[in-house]
Amino acid sequence: MSDRTTELDLVVGSMFTTRPEEDRELYEDEREWLSDIQDLLREEGIEIDLLSRPGVEIWEGGIDRFMDLYQLRQLAAYLEQGRDVSGMLGAGVPDDSEPDPALVAIWDGEQTTRFPHLINHQADGGYYLPVDFAEPIWLEADEEEIDEDDEDAEDPYISFGSSVGLQRELAELDGMLQAAGVPASSGPVRCLRVLREAADQSIANDLPIIVW
Repeated sequence: MSDRTTELDLVVGSMFTTRPEEDRELYEDEREWLSDIQDLLREEGIEIDLLSRPGVEIWEGGIDRFMDLYQLRQLAAYLEQGRDVSGMLGAGVPDDSEPDPALVAIWDGEQTTRFPHLINHQADGGYYLPVDFAEPIWLEADEEEIDEDDEDAEDPYISFGSSVGLQRELAELDGMLQAAGVPASSGPVRCLRVLREAADQSIANDLPIIVW
């Protein structure tokens, strides 16, 4: 693992942050939370075991900049709609900091996408599960853990995407980026490679991807 600083970190492993022998009380709290998550996912038709192998981590990776993921999502949206992407990489962050309308339309459900697990997923703090399902699932976080007076409090929703769906989407998008002449050394393409490796490791080891 490189020592360089990354703005987004990814881990393929257990969603437990501790083993029972390390901190029994914290482990039991996490086990209760993960059991509830399992039940909520089961109601959505997703069967997954989140309680086994606590503390296991088999892979770590990082995305250099949030902007790399944002631009990868932009490229995916533009390319599937047949729009020109020349000049996009040099555009940088908009002055008004408003998200791209092409992405907003997808987030708001006004525009469909072939890349839901890439675009419609939490950028920071979400999970990908090694199960194949069509659309990311957004679950409401425990209200007791949210401080309404804290402007920096975590998002009240947590997203769960599919590692299988993400792997499929990234394989298709990779070919589209090459055809569009997006440089292999660009930030979005490097981001895609990290996400693909994470998805491959998640599926091969039957463990979630944790994004933070």
